[in-house]
Amino acid sequence: MKRLIFAVSISLVLAAAGEASADKLVMAHYMTDMVPRTKGKLIRWIDPELADPRGSTAALGGLHQTVPMASLELDGADLEKAVDFEIRAARQLGVDGFQFYYPLVDSTPELARSYNQIIGKFIELSDRRYQGFRISLCLAHPSTRRPTTEKQKIALWSPPIRRLVTATRDSPAWLRGASGSLLFYLWVGDGLADGIQGLAHKPEEIAKVGKAYQRLSRAIGVPIDYVYQVRRPSIDPAYIDSIVKTFPAVWGWTASEENLDFWDYLAKRCRESGCLYTQSVYPDYYTSKTYRKGRGDHAIVPTNEALKLGTGGLERHYRVTRLSRVQRQLLERAIRHDVKLINYVSWNDFPEGHHLAPERSHNFGPSLLLRHFKRLWKTKNAKVERDEAIVFFKKYRHDAKPKHSVSLRIKSLEKNLAGEDRIELVTLLSRPANCFLNGRSLGLVERGLQVHSVPSSPGRVRVRVVRDGEEIIRFTTPQAITDAPLRTDRLTYSYSSAFEREHGKLFD
Repeated sequence: MKRLIFAVSISLVLAAAGEASADKLVMAHYMTDMVPRTKGKLIRWIDPELADPRGSTAALGGLHQTVPMASLELDGADLEKAVDFEIRAARQLGVDGFQFYYPLVDSTPELARSYNQIIGKFIELSDRRYQGFRISLCLAHPSTRRPTTEKQKIALWSPPIRRLVTATRDSPAWLRGASGSLLFYLWVGDGLADGIQGLAHKPEEIAKVGKAYQRLSRAIGVPIDYVYQVRRPSIDPAYIDSIVKTFPAVWGWTASEENLDFWDYLAKRCRESGCLYTQSVYPDYYTSKTYRKGRGDHAIVPTNEALKLGTGGLERHYRVTRLSRVQRQLLERAIRHDVKLINYVSWNDFPEGHHLAPERSHNFGPSLLLRHFKRLWKTKNAKVERDEAIVFFKKYRHDAKPKHSVSLRIKSLEKNLAGEDRIELVTLLSRPANCFLNGRSLGLVERGLQVHSVPSSPGRVRVRVVRDGEEIIRFTTPQAITDAPLRTDRLTYSYSSAFEREHGKLFD
């Protein structure tokens, strides 16, 4: 009965956002230390200089591939200006709130000084300027470098969380669950419990994890419900039952696209038990993080060491997403399961390439898809009011040889890179129109969302849409496909007919 009460009451709590079907929210994961301040030294993940193939990391063809627009446009931003921009951008791109990465590690007390300041500013501006924008925490990978008991971990990590929630506990911005309890996410959270190394696999281990977080909540001093991250997508009824009976909500991070039969089964068991099933969505996955080639320890190589190792000693991680297909399929599943929460992975995790925040590679293509499907999800209205065209493509065909080549570790179950040697055109049309992609006629394309593709070929991508003899859309992408790539780059590039409008709303 407890879970049923939770599932019903959460919609009542979320409905306070004040829009049609406002009980449905898109919560995007936010890397807290990547808030786009430009006063002072930029952290390496958002520094455009490290993406410059002619810059300090030229020996690698540039260390990164992503360049956040905010890093280019927010000249001299302090924390308040940066936070204001992030909330405005999120609302414009279809996001209703952020769940902030909050690592539980040895250095958490020190990190929390800046993390709490940043999150506190988001809560302040949500309350003061952007009512209805939601805030949550994502408690991440509890771990220490020394033997430590659950009790000791809770004693170490509860005080900074307690300070944050105590100072802001009356804020309407907090995402709340049943009876007003805070709703926090977990990411690889099992290690809080004694005796759990990495991931809980057995029902009794899941129960231990649940009790550990109950004790953490008591130490923080406020009621908290947790969204458990399911990381093992295999149909094990006892394992699944233990999760839905222990936790009031679940989510899946990027594993949400693996073994779809599992996620359907989990959604069914959640409906039956009163657990809140939420849908995770991600648009892309290619890391700017560098790892030692052939090592499985996932230790990120710093910039100086990466330069010493050179391209031959490095690897990067990659998931096959078939351009926009994975994002579209996951959004379709959110609609099919009629979920209350979509977890967008992520807003600004630029190092992993699954960001929605304005950035010059992804541009606004993923956000246009999110907003279209969000409208279907919330209103059931499939009618397109404004004609749009979006292209998605890779910088080069999979068999091209980059000058600065870094090995790829393919994390997907799908490993066919040749399937991404396409240029994809997604159209959102109010009425049928004739579409042309790189000069090739696609014929009369029907209204609504339609997807077409042509083989990848070098050069800039050209799009034309003609209706009743009038050209209604025409653009050429600023980025070109090449057959002689400078560097390894498996990002999905995007551009659209909406670029000038969306960019202007944010920065003009």
